[in-house]
Amino acid sequence: MGFSLWNLFKSGLLLINAVLILHRKRFLAKYGLDDITTMGYNAEEMPMRAQLIGLLHAVQYLKFPVIIANCITIVFEMLLGGS
Repeated sequence: MGFSLWNLFKSGLLLINAVLILHRKRFLAKYGLDDITTMGYNAEEMPMRAQLIGLLHAVQYLKFPVIIANCITIVFEMLLGGS
């Protein structure tokens, strides 16, 4: 597996898929990452944690584009042969 744009795209897609499957109530609530308002402290005190929570919530809006990207990736891998 060489270092190419296609492989970077696939690795980024895998990372986004990994974040998308995190369930807010079951997994993220255990670590206090389910909601910014229920962090228990001010968002300015720990800005990195607040940004992480914001990122986890923003990625949820990418659900349908990621499904389309997954389908395109599967078709390309089937047609061109995966490496």
